Amino acid sequence: MFDKTVPIRVRLTAWYMLLVALTLAAFGGFVYLNLARGLYAEVDAGLRTLAQEAARGIDSENGVLRFQNTDTGHLVVSATLPVLRRWEDNVIMRLLDEAGNTVDGVGEHAQLPPPRDRDLRAGFSTVRVAGEPWRVYTIRIDLPPNRSPYLLQVARPLSAVDETLERVAGVLMLGIPLVLFVAALGGIFISGRALGPIAHVTRLAKEIGADDLSRRLNLTLPDDEVGRLASTFDNMLSRLEAAFEREKQFTQDAAHELRTPLTVMKGTIDVALSRPRDAAEYRSALVEVGAQVDRLIHLAEGLLFLARAERRDSKLNVESLDLAILVAGLVDELRPVAEAKGVSISYDGPASLPLKGDQDRLIRLFLNLLDNAVKYTPAGGNVTAVVSRRGCGVEVAVMDTGSGIPPEHLPHIFERFYRVDKARSRSEGGVGLGLAIAEHIAELHGGSIRVASELGKGTIFTVSLPAI
Repeated sequence: MFDKTVPIRVRLTAWYMLLVALTLAAFGGFVYLNLARGLYAEVDAGLRTLAQEAARGIDSENGVLRFQNTDTGHLVVSATLPVLRRWEDNVIMRLLDEAGNTVDGVGEHAQLPPPRDRDLRAGFSTVRVAGEPWRVYTIRIDLPPNRSPYLLQVARPLSAVDETLERVAGVLMLGIPLVLFVAALGGIFISGRALGPIAHVTRLAKEIGADDLSRRLNLTLPDDEVGRLASTFDNMLSRLEAAFEREKQFTQDAAHELRTPLTVMKGTIDVALSRPRDAAEYRSALVEVGAQVDRLIHLAEGLLFLARAERRDSKLNVESLDLAILVAGLVDELRPVAEAKGVSISYDGPASLPLKGDQDRLIRLFLNLLDNAVKYTPAGGNVTAVVSRRGCGVEVAVMDTGSGIPPEHLPHIFERFYRVDKARSRSEGGVGLGLAIAEHIAELHGGSIRVASELGKGTIFTVSLPAI
């Protein structure tokens, strides 16, 4: 109905005006029709009463019916009927025989048009006298047997009723536009007051740029729709600011992680080329460069995996698998590495535990956790993978007896590139993406991962997965 460019204030006012106009039109029509019905009903009731009173005042002279007249020539009426007294001067009466001929009359009865066949039936009808409408009531007067009946017609003009209805119609025609005008002003004022805060929010929002997401609306508004909108906008800004900060930090961390191996490679190459060297020295330099290239590849693979996992259309390759066999197999795979460090690694759980999930991603999840546990557990320590069923799901706990994680680091442990001991992590070959990847894989399966740690005693990573 309205163009999209039309302001909401105009649209609200227009709809409000349309509703008010329809309401006033319906109300005016209701008042007018009910008033007209009431006035016409009053006329009909008065004519009926007059006819009944007049019928009692009809006398028979020499076999002919006549009205009983006073000396003034007016019909004698009962003093107890105010309506008759009020209408007496405006009433026309006439007596008609069965053929429709006028026998007698009161008032200017000659003005009434000759009766038609339908006018000779008892009841109400409307005729025009000198161009004006008159209401006519006809009753039948029965006589003794063998006498033909007579008809009595009582009529009065409807000009007073029509004038009253015209005045009422005039008032409505004048009043409705006036009320609409006042309603329009009120609608504009009310919509302006209601939408004023939104305009204020819009103006402030335009002033907030991507380079300064720390600003907030901070509006003091009632707890209504507009107030909640402003609060929601502030909350959205907070989330955007946090997201931008994470992305900024991620970019800085990624650049730093990329720069470190590149710097090492550049330094190794510069040293190797600084003077002639033998084959063994060149080989050593190439081995160091190869190790840094492997680190870069590992970093790129981790970043690519996270980018794909965070896409909205990321899907799992769900298949039937045995979680117990999968975790036990990873424990056996890491056992040589653990034993080389003097760390004992074991599996504790059922021999079989069917589950549906993405096998490749679950392998990566638990391999990251087990590999971290082996890396950060000193010689003589233990790493245990515990698999169990919990209600409608399963849990896998990877426990180690390492040095533990300080409490202040636990809230950030799943952030990308976050390291508790940066120097030690790099020396172990890590890039700080393993736990972030593990969390994403768990969430993609509709599960979660949590950590509990105590300094000097060890750490437990627990993965909860639904039995999908």
